[in-house]
Amino acid sequence: MLRKYIIRLALSAALVLGGAAGARADDLVIDGLGKIPLGNAVTVQNGNGTDIQNFLKKGAERKGYGKTSNAAMWTLMTVPPGMNVYPEKPPYPYESMELYQLRKRDVRGVYTAIVVVLSGTPEVFFHEGNRRAEKFWSDAFREDAKRPSTLFGMPKIQLKEFQNVVDEVLKDKKGGANKVKVLTVSPWRAYKQEDGEYRWGQDAKIIMTMPNGLSFPLWVESSVFKQGNKYYLVIINGSHVAADQLGDPLLYGFYRMERSSQ
Repeated sequence: MLRKYIIRLALSAALVLGGAAGARADDLVIDGLGKIPLGNAVTVQNGNGTDIQNFLKKGAERKGYGKTSNAAMWTLMTVPPGMNVYPEKPPYPYESMELYQLRKRDVRGVYTAIVVVLSGTPEVFFHEGNRRAEKFWSDAFREDAKRPSTLFGMPKIQLKEFQNVVDEVLKDKKGGANKVKVLTVSPWRAYKQEDGEYRWGQDAKIIMTMPNGLSFPLWVESSVFKQGNKYYLVIINGSHVAADQLGDPLLYGFYRMERSSQ
């Protein structure tokens, strides 16, 4: 079902209207990872400690949630291949969840997106068994790492092929016959940052349609970083219009990220 997605959409308004007590800033600061500069035009609102954050944590850790169509969709769109953010048993990646809102205003309106950050050691993301993926990701961030021409079949994939993967993944899953139309996708690939380190990222614009015909446009951008022995998964959700306004500041911010001292 798309109930959790609707909650995500409502989150932006909730934070703007005072649902979060955290301070505002112009940089996205992630504990343990570093500072992502976004410029004076973008405001960052801290959503940690809110009821919505607790709701999302509990929903992700609900028994059997990882087998639903909703979890399958979010995994395909936001999680690096082989990692598991919805395991059946602890440790649960969502226990580490940090929550933020990005906001940009101009004469045409206000554009918002939410940021979910999950972090943990390999034990947190791979404890239910994908050892091949664990080995790949352990070396994927080194400057001298051998870059594969394909990452579990992803970087070379065409839009139609990606759509077929989405349809196959969602077929026969629990949680209703939701549909996902992929409009654009840039599959997982490595990006070199200004400091010589690497991040991996994927982004897409999709249309989600509920069984009753109600549709939602969604921009999904996801990046994974490695700092010491910990992974940091940064997931951004917003509208297609928000992507046009916030995509460039985020791209520049990721490139200029100032890492925390290890």
